[in-house]
Amino acid sequence: MNLIEAVDFLKKNQPLPDDRVLETNSEILEKYNEVRKYFLENPNPICIPLFINSFGNGSGFGIYQLIEDVLLKYSPEQVILHLIKGLNSEKYGIRYWSSQIASSFPDKKLIEPLAKLLTDKAADIRYAVIVALAEIDDKRVLDLIKNAQKQEEDTEVIELIEEVMGNLEI
Repeated sequence: MNLIEAVDFLKKNQPLPDDRVLETNSEILEKYNEVRKYFLENPNPICIPLFINSFGNGSGFGIYQLIEDVLLKYSPEQVILHLIKGLNSEKYGIRYWSSQIASSFPDKKLIEPLAKLLTDKAADIRYAVIVALAEIDDKRVLDLIKNAQKQEEDTEVIELIEEVMGNLEI
């Protein structure tokens, strides 16, 4: 594996197929994991937007969670703008995983794109957004979460909001 092969694979998989396709084609996941390992050992910021836009629908059978380790090799300044684009993506998988990763890059620049996702139709995205917002040290966060609580119907998200609000109000 070299830089050209790794970048080429990621460019051709924007995003990766859904889990039901990956389930029958383990070669794609194996190659994706090789690419992940390559960039862990050979950091290059060219991979940041490519990884953020690689998330298909589903879990990637555990590999998507590991992409955060690659992104943590880079400064927030290198990652944030790409995360903002991921949070604004029309593709569910990219929005979901960008929401998950956002909690590791708490930055005020993420407040607005995260706030937009507080009304996303997917409860798991709203859940991840609450977690990410709670990591950002800004007085606007508490108001955003309080407003989200008024509209939220999912019991798990409501429980998380109550927990987060208790911690933020301390």
